[in-house]
Amino acid sequence: MIQLKIAFLDEEEAYLERLKGYLICKKEIFFRICTFTCAESFLEYREREEFDAVVMTAVFWEKVKDFIGSAKKVLLCEEAKEAPERDCFHVKKYQSAEKLLCQISAMLWQEEAEEKRYFPGNSTELIGIYSPVHHENQMIFAMTMAQILGETQKVLYINLMEHSGFYSLTKSEAGEDIGDLLYGMMQEGHDFTAGLHRIRQSCRNFDYIPPAVNPEHLAEISKPLYEKLLIALKNCSGYDVVLVDFGSVFLGFAEMMPVFASFYCIGKEGRINRYRLEEFLEYLGKEGGHTTAHMNRLLLPEQMTFPEEGNPLENSLYGGMGDYIRRYLYGGAQVG
Repeated sequence: MIQLKIAFLDEEEAYLERLKGYLICKKEIFFRICTFTCAESFLEYREREEFDAVVMTAVFWEKVKDFIGSAKKVLLCEEAKEAPERDCFHVKKYQSAEKLLCQISAMLWQEEAEEKRYFPGNSTELIGIYSPVHHENQMIFAMTMAQILGETQKVLYINLMEHSGFYSLTKSEAGEDIGDLLYGMMQEGHDFTAGLHRIRQSCRNFDYIPPAVNPEHLAEISKPLYEKLLIALKNCSGYDVVLVDFGSVFLGFAEMMPVFASFYCIGKEGRINRYRLEEFLEYLGKEGGHTTAHMNRLLLPEQMTFPEEGNPLENSLYGGMGDYIRRYLYGGAQVG
């Protein structure tokens, strides 16, 4: 479980109490916060506790900024003019706790740039996965890859399948899903980064956006919205890798292939399956060689099975699927 440890320094004790109360009411699991109303208490606590970020009002800035270590320094602004004077990461103090934490989370997921910005840019590696034969192990393959990459990198998994079985597989639920994120993107002035970090959840050592509960929401996604989503994931998500698991081809699918650093096309044994895979690759090729230049054609081992008992993701990670991905995709072997 990924958890962000954040210290809040503010002389206004009532403000800090309201912030803690919000987290308790929301049963928030991604943030663990410690609050301080004096610099001395923070510095004493800092000797035995590392933080991912220290969020502080201006009165604390000069007192503690040089004793924070590797934690990200964030100025809690009461007035807009405070931040430009210090050239630093900053958030507005008087806004909803939900939005405040989303903004801080977004900053923590991105590398610090030389020029400080509200959300510093960081280009993300996009990996696409699709099976034109609708291989039953496509999702297990994608989520196992996410687990393996997540051992050393910050990984986000996006599932764009209809009725994928994701919620049964992970035994999870979602109050909001990717349909809500996409709907928000259609609204003027939508903050993509804050919206993404608000609804993301964690599964083992990677994050994910809950898949669409209502498949009609996926059918309503337009070509411009798909483009907007992929570009936003690449430029604004703050992750090292975003793995996109496709369920079907949509208008403009081939045109969007160049945005992916790599793409895995999963086939299956059998004559008809071979024909379907070849027709899919031929369709992509009509857009030009740039669409298939980074296409990895895979045939997953047919003997790979997953027992009914136990955690299926753990079984895949330490079983045949995990071994296959490590050996053939990240071991230097030629595949496809």
